[in-house]
Amino acid sequence: MSESYLAISDFSGGVSETGRMAEHLGPLGEHAETTVVCLAPDESVEQLAYRQAPTTGVRALDLLSLFAVALLEGLRNEYDGVVSISLVPYGCFALAVGRVCGLPTHLAIIGVDLDVHARAGYGALAAALFRRFDAITVPGTTHRDQLERLGVPGERIEILANGVDRAIYSPADAPAEYDYIWVGRFSAEKDPLLFVHMMSELVERGKSPRAVMLGRGPLVEDVRAAIDDHDLGDRIELPGWVDEPADYYHRSRTFVLTSKRDALPLTLLEAMACGLVPVVPAVGNVRDAVTDGESGIVLDDRTADAFATALERLDDDISERLSAAAPAVSDRFSAERAAEDWAAVLRTLRAS
Repeated sequence: MSESYLAISDFSGGVSETGRMAEHLGPLGEHAETTVVCLAPDESVEQLAYRQAPTTGVRALDLLSLFAVALLEGLRNEYDGVVSISLVPYGCFALAVGRVCGLPTHLAIIGVDLDVHARAGYGALAAALFRRFDAITVPGTTHRDQLERLGVPGERIEILANGVDRAIYSPADAPAEYDYIWVGRFSAEKDPLLFVHMMSELVERGKSPRAVMLGRGPLVEDVRAAIDDHDLGDRIELPGWVDEPADYYHRSRTFVLTSKRDALPLTLLEAMACGLVPVVPAVGNVRDAVTDGESGIVLDDRTADAFATALERLDDDISERLSAAAPAVSDRFSAERAAEDWAAVLRTLRAS
């Protein structure tokens, strides 16, 4: 490989809970030598090299350490560019390192960048920072259009596919143990409580659903309390976080997403690749993966009543048809496609 890139990211929050950043950067390593400056390396991806910053346990000091290591790394070695995931703080670090070292810079947009930062009181500053990157990747067309409205030239924007491992996530002939599965961080933006309320609504309508919720986060105890309040303890299982949820997908029929905001969840793509029927709200870029009535159900109303009504519509014939169509998503969102997308990103950086 003749090219070399410096990446600034962080895996310390837990790879599975932060969008699996190692897998996100891994396909870049197929095109160029990639050194990731981070606080806690995830060395499961062989294509990446790591420079670990010293940590103190104090978040602000750890981030300062990460920036210092990234800057020194950029000054001491010859790189062709700087890549980053998430504007605050890693994208800002990338811009600073790129400016000091004279390198083109890249930012991978995640949901919070456009759903929070661009809409906050400092949104004009965030938009100005977006325009300073030489290349920006987004998970789908909705975010691409948002960036263009913020003044980012279209030729700098590339769609970067979330890569589904098709060797793991594919249909399997396993008995269905769960009617519904929910996977994600137990946090306000993912709204796991809505899933519990949806289950309660189905029971009130005379249904007898069984479900499993995979994940962890600050709202776990709130979810447990809601399950108890609605007397759903025998209907909803909480196994915690599972690094590879394929086994649970294979034992489920329907994937339910309840997020208030999201980009394009890898869990959604993995579930569809396994043949689950997705029932999702119209948030972020989900319409890039789910076509309403063809490969799943997309809801305009994100309420317990709307979810319950949609799930009641899924009789055997409809479920079978949607389930058969869902795995085609892995043709568009695969590790191979992600590697092709990174090649386009590098061409954009070279052009700068």
